[in-house]
This record gives sequence, C-alpha cells and structure tokens, in this order.
Amino acid sequence: MDGVAKDFFISYTAADKAWATWIAYILEADGFAVTIQEWDFRPGSNFAVEMDKALKQCPRMIAVLSPAYLKAPFPASEWAAVFASDPEGAKNALVPIMVQECQPEGLLSQVVQIRIYGLDETAARKQILEGVRRERNKPATPPPFPGTSAASTEAPAQAVPYPTARTAAPASPSRLRWQSPAPPVSVSWRSDLDQRMQDRRLGGAAVEVHLAFAADEARLQVSELAALADLLPDHGRQHGMFTRLEALHAHADSTVARATSSSRDNEKGLVICRSGQRSAWAPLPRGQMGAVLDRDDLIKQLAAMLNTLTALELPHSDLVVPAIGLDPATMISYGKVNVPSNTATFGFAQADHIHVSPDEAIDYGSVVARPTDVAAELVARLIADHRIATGLR
Repeated sequence: MDGVAKDFFISYTAADKAWATWIAYILEADGFAVTIQEWDFRPGSNFAVEMDKALKQCPRMIAVLSPAYLKAPFPASEWAAVFASDPEGAKNALVPIMVQECQPEGLLSQVVQIRIYGLDETAARKQILEGVRRERNKPATPPPFPGTSAASTEAPAQAVPYPTARTAAPASPSRLRWQSPAPPVSVSWRSDLDQRMQDRRLGGAAVEVHLAFAADEARLQVSELAALADLLPDHGRQHGMFTRLEALHAHADSTVARATSSSRDNEKGLVICRSGQRSAWAPLPRGQMGAVLDRDDLIKQLAAMLNTLTALELPHSDLVVPAIGLDPATMISYGKVNVPSNTATFGFAQADHIHVSPDEAIDYGSVVARPTDVAAELVARLIADHRIATGLR
C-alpha cells in the first residue's frame, strides 16, 4: 500500500469476504478511498506491518459484523484500537455494518450500527452510503403528520378496478427469492458420497444438506481437492461440526475431498466435490423411541451446517441449489429435544430415506447472509415430504 491517507479500513473475517469486498466497492464507487486486505495486502508483504499502516492511514474503520466476526480472535484487536482512539464516538471512527444478525457484547454493543441483513441490494447500498456520512440525516421531504387528519368534506372518488387483474401485494423485503435453475443441477447425496452408507443399518438417522452449483465457476481442480483433505478436519472442528477429540477419516481423490467421523452411532461428514458441490451431514438427536425431529432444533442445526459450508473460501457461482435429506429415515418421531416423553408421533409407513427434490436455486449471498431463513425453508420442505412419505397429515 502507498502512504496516501484513506477514508476507511474494512475489518472483516474470512467468512464475510464477499460482504467486505462488496461494501468496499460501493464505497469507492461513491468517491471514498478504502483499504481492504483482499485488495491491498499483496503477496510477499508483512501482514502485521500492512495492518499497522492501514490503521494509521485510515481515520475510520468499518467492522463487518456477523456471528463469525464476533467469534474470530483477531478482529477484536482491530476494532478495539479504533474504539480507544474515539471512545465517545465524536469522530465516528468505528462504523459497524451488520451483514448477518448477531449480538455484539461489551463496548462494541454501544456503537450505533448500520444494519443491512435482510435488505435487498438497493436498500442495503442506500443504508450504507447514508450511514457512513457524518452530516445530519435530515430527510429532503417533510415527514407525514403523525396525528389524525381532518375528515374530507367531499366523498372520495371510487376507483374503478381493472376487471381482469388484481393489484399484487408488495413482496416482503425479508422473503427469500427462489428460482428454477437453468440448467438443472444433479446432486450427489450422502449415499453417493459416503462409502459406509452401503449398509444403512449402521448409525442412526442423519440430516444431510448440499449446496450444488449449475455454473462451471464453482468447479475445482484435483490439486485443490488434495489440499482440502488436510483442511476439512480442522475447518469442521473450528465450526463445531466435529469435536476436538473426535477421530476423523480424511481422504481425497480425483472426484471428492472428505472428512468423516469414525463413529458408527454418531456419523458426521464434510465433503467437497470437484463439481463444486459442498455437503455436510450430522445425526438427528436421539430420544427414547428413536431419532427426534424437532423443527426448531433442526433449523439451528441446519443453519450451523450451512455456515460451515459457506465459510470455506472456495469458488462459487451467483446461484446455488440447496438440497436437504434424511438418510436413513426410519424410526423418526416428532417431538422436542431434551423433553422426555413416553409417546411419539409416527407415520403409518417408514421411509427408507427422504431426498427433497433439488429443483430451485437461490442467490448464494442469501445463503451466506441468511442461513437461518434458508434453513427454515429447507426444514419446512423436508417435514412436508417426510409427512407425505409416512402417511402423516
């Protein structure tokens, strides 16, 4: 980096690189000067020296807030240094931009945030550009009168409705936008990826989630798969997929890289395919009468698995097809985790497995920014298919 002063330093963790670079780009497009590790810390440079330069050159810092950011060890020292230089916020030196819902604690929780999670691109850009400016945010037009308006003395004109059309209600800004993928995507399920699934009597019911890409941008090289075989075990442990003491099998060949647990009654797995597909599976909680399907608990479990998959810094395309399944799907009851019960709700039939049809795509950024919302939709589809397959209505 040169010695020219900049406006902002972007502080982020690897899981939020896509958000950080997008924020940096729209700021520079609006005339601000930005320093960001992805663009300015070049190969061969000393990271500590470049970080020191960045903090000296940039009077203000943007902290890209997410659960991953709050858990990572290094960002705390970055924002703390800026906070110490402006503890009262008089210079607006620290500007947190929350890209994923999280709960900052301590000093960071006292700094006013720009919140863009759940917004579309246009609204998010407007929120950021208005938020980083230091002048008053007075609107250009007067706000509406908050009291009761006087009744009109004239009868309102009756609108004549168009006879063959109805006015569509505006879409909720929080609604996920799904679309049909073109071309269709082929998903490799756990039974295709895990050699031990040849005997489904081993282990209990497991939920599996896959992120499949139709475009070639997500394809990997064989050399990259080999490197992933060494990375996946530690990545899975860092994100809570595997425990620290859990024995794991790591393997790579010309088609996949995988890390799987060696336990037969607690099977878990992380797999990356050469096609770019990312996959994870983990067991459902067990109750007194087999595996327990607890909707709320499963959404949390699935959101964590999605976070684990999207935190991998791998190539991807703009659209991704999420797929969810249960395999094996026998002896599954509906209930609440950690609530003892002598009864369970079973269907009339037992399904060998449930694979929800992977026929819709979603923007990859939505999976990164809104894993809980994506997980909730996938779980709803899984439950609907499971209830049909087992005769529950």
